[in-house]
Amino acid sequence: MEHLLDRRLVLVTGKGGVGKSTVSAALALVAARAGKRAVVCEIEGPSAVAPLLGATGHGHAPRPIGEGVELAVLTAEEGLRSYLADRIRLPGIVDLVFKQPAVSKFFRAAPAFAEMGILYSISKLLDEKDARGRPAWDHVIVDLPASGHAVGMLEAPFIGKRIFLAGPVRHLCESMERMLLDHDLATCAVVTLPEELPVNEALELAAKLRDRGLRVEAVLANAVESEPLEPEEHALVEKLRALEHRPLLEGVAVAARRAARGRAILGRLTKGLRKAPVPISFRLERGRELVKAIAQELETAATPAGNRL
Repeated sequence: MEHLLDRRLVLVTGKGGVGKSTVSAALALVAARAGKRAVVCEIEGPSAVAPLLGATGHGHAPRPIGEGVELAVLTAEEGLRSYLADRIRLPGIVDLVFKQPAVSKFFRAAPAFAEMGILYSISKLLDEKDARGRPAWDHVIVDLPASGHAVGMLEAPFIGKRIFLAGPVRHLCESMERMLLDHDLATCAVVTLPEELPVNEALELAAKLRDRGLRVEAVLANAVESEPLEPEEHALVEKLRALEHRPLLEGVAVAARRAARGRAILGRLTKGLRKAPVPISFRLERGRELVKAIAQELETAATPAGNRL
């Protein structure tokens, strides 16, 4: 975890519903607190990140959403428009091209084209410079779609290279491939939950990404429940439950079993990954307070043990 934000491009993915957007916002907040310029990118809309920080309104261009974080909601069409505008460089021509129904239909239907539009937008953010000629963004954190769609997007340059054997589109595919496979620039973070199906999907997803040549820096286990009892308290709770049924005792026992089951599932994840996932505690907070609490936990996890107070 301590090296996750050493890379400028962080691709966050995982099964739907595991908290990818919250973790993406928290990672951007960690970067912002360190004095870095961070932008979170979502794919298409509506935004899930903006409401977490109490913001409204978003667009393709980055906009501040609070806590020093900016947000860009990327669309395939805007990405393709940007790519064509950079190549044609004639005002108005791109709009004319996209007004043609046949052209729009082609861009939507052609294999990998929509995904390449998104990837091109990401590359533009990485290439963007400020007034002093420095990179405009220290970190571009991408909240990717759920696992299956994310894999399809990240495989688009490889698929495109098999289809387009020469020409500008082939060059675009090669450029996006280099971006994704540059381990000094880009890395992936897989988010999961301490549950059977999300863990199975996280293991499969991490393996697919690594097989494709992408770097997977960390797997983050979200909403990990802590053990509610000390070891010596388990026997006492069981004795009391045997004497009299009390809802509070039942609740404690259920929580202890759930925490134990989560630990066992994460143990299997650790075995499959050959390294421990980064645990993120289960919390009752919501919205901005949840993002800030997770960011604090991730900051601690990213700090080498010898440097912690």
